[in-house]
Parts: sequence; C-alpha cells; structure tokens
Amino acid sequence: MMLGIDLVSVNKFKKKSSILKIFTEKELAHARRSKDFNMSLSGIFAAKEATIKAYGFNLSYILKERIEIRYRDKKPKVFLDGFFLTDNISISHDGDYALSVCESNLDNIYVDEYFKKIFPKRKKNTHKGDYGRIAILGGSNGMSGSVYLSSMACLRTGAGLVYNIVPKSISNILQIKTNEQIILPLDSFNIINNKENLEKISYYLRDKDVLAIGPGMGQDDSLNSLINSIFIDFSGKILIDADGLNAVSKDIKILKNHKNLILTPHLMEFSRLVKLRLDEINSDRVNIAKKFARENEVILVLKSEETIVTDGNRIYINKIGNPGMATAGSGDVLSGVISALLHRLDNYKAACLGVYIHSLAGDLASKDLCEDSIIASDIVKYIPGAMKLLG
Repeated sequence: MMLGIDLVSVNKFKKKSSILKIFTEKELAHARRSKDFNMSLSGIFAAKEATIKAYGFNLSYILKERIEIRYRDKKPKVFLDGFFLTDNISISHDGDYALSVCESNLDNIYVDEYFKKIFPKRKKNTHKGDYGRIAILGGSNGMSGSVYLSSMACLRTGAGLVYNIVPKSISNILQIKTNEQIILPLDSFNIINNKENLEKISYYLRDKDVLAIGPGMGQDDSLNSLINSIFIDFSGKILIDADGLNAVSKDIKILKNHKNLILTPHLMEFSRLVKLRLDEINSDRVNIAKKFARENEVILVLKSEETIVTDGNRIYINKIGNPGMATAGSGDVLSGVISALLHRLDNYKAACLGVYIHSLAGDLASKDLCEDSIIASDIVKYIPGAMKLLG
C-alpha cells in the first residue's frame, strides 16, 4: 500500500485563474453545482495530486487531464484515461484548506523511472502501420492457445497489426477465436519444412517488420532447416521462443545467418542451446548468459525467477514478478510483449522493457487474484494496467 497526501490553500488556489485548464468538464460541472466553486475545485485538485503521489505518476497526468475525479453517491472516485482506477480516496476541507488522501491498491508495486523514460509514446498524427506489422509463426494441432496468447499480448502492448501464420490444423479454430488478429494459414497439417510452406511464409513476410517464431510450433525434425531458411530470407527482427528454440538447438550455427535475433529461453531450453547441465548454468548464470549472447551476436532473455537480459556486454536483471507467473503460456505472453516493442525500440531496450511490463502485469494480477490463481490470459488482461503505470 502507498499513500498520497496533498494539502491545498483555497485562497492561493483562487488566484491561479489559468489552472482551470487542467480540469475536465465533469469536474468543472461538479464544482459549479457545489456551494463554493473554489473550495470544491481545490479539493478536486488536491485529489489529483494525492493520486499521482500514491501511484507514482508524474505531473503530466494532471496537465493532460488523464486523471479525472468523478462523484458517485457524493463520494469521489478516480478515473485514469476514462477507466476506473480507485475509490480509496478522500477529500476534506478545514477553513482555508482542502486535504486529500489517496491509498493505492498496488501494494508496494514500485515503477522504475528508467522504464518510464524509455516507454515509447504515441504521436497524434499516426496510423496502425507506424506501430508495427508483427507476424507470429507457430501453433500445432492441440496447441492453438500458444500463438493466440502471444498475439493477444502483442496487441495489448500496442502493435498496430498482428498476423498469425499457422498450420491448417488450427487455422479454423483461430479464425473463430480471434477478432483483431489476421490469420494466415499454411497448407500442412502442422508446421514442417517443405517448398510450399517456405514459399507461403516468404510471401506472408514480405511486408512484415517483426517475426516471432516458436509458440506451440511442435518439434518436427525439419524445423531447424525451416528456421535457417527464414533467417536467410527475412530481413526484419526475429524473436525465437519455445519450440523455435528447441529447433535452433539442433544446430546453433544457424544463428549466424541473421543479425537481428532475440532469444527467450527458460533455463531448460538454454541448457539445450549451450549443451550444459542446469547445475553448471546456475553456478555462473550471468557470465554464461553474457558469453552466449556475445558469441552468437544475439539479445538473450534468460527466463527464471530473476530473468536476465543481455547483449553480451550490457545486462539487466529483472527483480519484479512473482511465482504465480510460473504457469502454462506465460512465456508465450512475454514473446508477444517483446515482439510488439521491437518495432518501436532497439532490440536490447525492447527486451528489457518487455520483461518489465510482463512482470509488472503479473504483479498487478497477483494483487487482485492471488498467485495460485494466475493464468497466462490474466497476465494479458493486466498489460494495460502495467502500461498505464509506465505511460
């Protein structure tokens, strides 16, 4: 729990006529209906200030009218960007002063200022293409959920257009299940390396910016060769996860055939890539991760209780998140988050910020649901809340 407290002098408030610009029409209308316009408006201003203190927001949240105080049943409630945020707020008056106290419901969730700074902002004069055409190659019979979770996370993190390249065994399922995603089917029952698939994938990727390979893709023996052909043919950024990593581990020399790679293994997948036992990796996890990233010229996201992101020189160790995030599909969600950011940030920053947003969303989910009840789709649902805290 965090408290935000603000005290406003009503007399001083009266003298700042220009301050009226920061209030919404609903706030001004409420103040006009009250017995004392300035007294009411000073209380609303104190509530806005108390809110940004409680949630770690900055002054722009007030200046841009992102925070709005609305009254229901004569009680104040806080809305952020038009959505309800909290009713744990009070406004009181004593003589010349208005006092507000806000209690956040984000129990001890601290938002890192570095990630607030690198979080990409949207401009007014833009269109969906400016936010990336992201393709996700994955899925197999019985594994439609993986690619679905990745694509939903990608959209929730701000991607403009998301395409699921999937085998025909799950194409109809995803056509029914999805609304915003575009489904691009392959002719094979599951994803394999053949001439027809390669030609279709190449055609599908001709105008894409980012490709995520692996969620639920299966483990056909031909996938290493398929991925290598994609490396050679596709010039955009590529993220490799899950079954894509297992395929790459068959011959990691193919990593040299693409210069814009992000790999997101958990410890067991990393063990297959580096041909080391888990106890050997854990004995010197940081240096082994840095060495692998440096030698293979990739961004490595080594997922664990303290996820490591490194390019071989720089390193970020994630300290947030919770055990409830150790659940099926959580890694697929992370792949979607990072993929959405890759079009708008450099690879290293996108990976670091993606890990942070993913963990922050998981922490928000755990506060509302409890760790034992979190499922991967819950993490997707809390991505907007995490991004609000960063924006």
